[in-house]
Amino acid sequence: MPLVSKDAIKESLFDSLGYGGWDRSKIVSRAADAAISALAKGLDGAVLDNFWSPETAGSMLRGVRPTVEVFCNCPAELAFERFRSRTRHPGHADEENTASLESFRTQARWFPIGRLGPVIEVSTISAVDISTLAHRVETALTDAAK
Repeated sequence: MPLVSKDAIKESLFDSLGYGGWDRSKIVSRAADAAISALAKGLDGAVLDNFWSPETAGSMLRGVRPTVEVFCNCPAELAFERFRSRTRHPGHADEENTASLESFRTQARWFPIGRLGPVIEVSTISAVDISTLAHRVETALTDAAK
């Protein structure tokens, strides 16, 4: 299946339209959300890589079926450490992001979303066996189609 990555879309938009600060990054983020949703609706299948908001995921993915949510789980402390140490396109304005460990702990309670279809929870504390995960997704899709 093709991979549709929100960050790849955002970074392409930054490169073609320019960037400048946190507010601009949030505007481009909403545009990338709309793009990933539109792309998904036109594909027979895809892996959609995004940090889905529980408030908007349902409406953004309406018409995309079947859907399997792969919930990548790790302790909030590890997720925060990875978030702060990553290097991304400057258009993301990560240096202006005020996310805190406490905000990561709060957001952790929102997931998995669990309203879009079957949920496969995967621990990402260490490397994930992609072959096993792909088999689990395939099985969940088959079961959901029944």
